[in-house]
Amino acid sequence: MFMIKFRFILFFILLTLFFGVNLYSITMTILPFKSANREWIEEYMVDDGMPRVLESSLINTHLFEVSDYDLLISYFASYDIVASYKIMQTNINVASKFIKETFNSDYLINGEVLDFTLKKGGKDTATVEFKVNLINIKTLEVLKTFTNSANYTLPGNSPVYKSEDALFYESALGRASILAFDKIVRDIVKYLKASSISGLITRVEDKKIYINLGKKDNVKKGDKFDIYELERVLELPNGDSNSSNSYTNVHTNSLNQKFVNKSNSPKNSVETNNSIEEYKHIRSNERGDVWYTSEMLYKYRFYNIKEKFVVSAEVVELYDNYAILQNKSDKKIEIMMRVRIKK
Repeated sequence: MFMIKFRFILFFILLTLFFGVNLYSITMTILPFKSANREWIEEYMVDDGMPRVLESSLINTHLFEVSDYDLLISYFASYDIVASYKIMQTNINVASKFIKETFNSDYLINGEVLDFTLKKGGKDTATVEFKVNLINIKTLEVLKTFTNSANYTLPGNSPVYKSEDALFYESALGRASILAFDKIVRDIVKYLKASSISGLITRVEDKKIYINLGKKDNVKKGDKFDIYELERVLELPNGDSNSSNSYTNVHTNSLNQKFVNKSNSPKNSVETNNSIEEYKHIRSNERGDVWYTSEMLYKYRFYNIKEKFVVSAEVVELYDNYAILQNKSDKKIEIMMRVRIKK
């Protein structure tokens, strides 16, 4: 019985990751961090590790959709520019152009590690400080800069872990990083006045609708949620302007995902700023650097989530980690549909 439940939970998690369902109305993409000290990159890999810690802090608010940092790195490998993804640390124009084509983001976030100090001894003591810029992706204006710090003393001591190691979060530096980013995220929430509560349907039993939101998300009995059907659409512009509105290869699956391919050609083109960017398996630059591109990753950059309103339902039962809505309509409700609280 335990294995069946475990497999179901694992299946649900994999579905969420694979289909990349956007739950929230405010979307963000975090770029690689800079570091005031090169040694922190070499010893702790803070340039990639700290975006992942910030990503977790933002996701834990249940208020933002945050682009997966590892997918950001993978997708950049299929981009037309033959360069390391670290170019996005300093070239915000390249970053914004890529993000606009790849993720439905409202904001970019870049940052810098200002302090990342560990004092070893009978007890490990860590001091960290971060600076984070919130950037409007359309105007590239830095809307606000958030700076915060934190200290953490471990009861004992531990090995030194790189920030990409899962055990990093159990170290003094890991705990201090979480505390500092949680403070920054609280300031971001206040600045954006974010309040939309959104989640997913996890189970349906007759007229009962189970959602992955509960008391911990400030849901109350009697709250009403709008329910949306989701469609995942692949939109690849055709390089041939005479047939740019044609659609082929449309199909749906049991999770109401729709895949639309705008071209009959297996090598699709993307028109951007009066230039044609074609999928190429092998690319190179003037220095002779060679990049190998996955066509699957190239296509995945152009998936978008579309939503269609289905019905509204009210919370009739409430628990810490989930709630139950009552479906009073004859509308068909399925798992993985989106729910958003009515204002």
